[in-house]
Amino acid sequence: MAGEGDYVLAAGDTLDLMVYKEPDLNMRSKISRDGRVQLPLLGEVAVAGKTVREAQDFIRSLLNADYLVDPQVYLNIASYTQRKITLIGQVVRPGSYELQGNESLGILEAIGMAGGFTRIADSKNVTIKRIVGGKPDTIKVNTKRLEDANGGSFQVLPGDIITVGESWY
Repeated sequence: MAGEGDYVLAAGDTLDLMVYKEPDLNMRSKISRDGRVQLPLLGEVAVAGKTVREAQDFIRSLLNADYLVDPQVYLNIASYTQRKITLIGQVVRPGSYELQGNESLGILEAIGMAGGFTRIADSKNVTIKRIVGGKPDTIKVNTKRLEDANGGSFQVLPGDIITVGESWY
């Protein structure tokens, strides 16, 4: 189980694998769309959805089971997949914005990244389009309520397209 702040591997991340005293097994591999990496001896190994430590322990157990005695496996993230959100509509600076590493972002923070609402923005009419389980989903958020101390929060996810509507009055 991932702890607070532990990065969870995702498709598109590039990993460096090092096995102590086994230079032939050291390599760099990108996680494919189906969440797997191609590794020497092991072939395809599913790592997406695991933390770096979980993936490292999993690879170690696979190597230990059939190939090496007590291998020391080190796994590092060479590069992260692009994690972008897009803000359009009535924000000061519409566009795409990159999320860093495992950064978590609330909707109001995301709108703040884009310079905030324009003068004619309708903060009660914010729409988020995201892919859930491979299917497009549309979520309507009243950010006016979120500005209240007891209003809660709404977390933005990589790939979200946030549209701020226009006020007609």
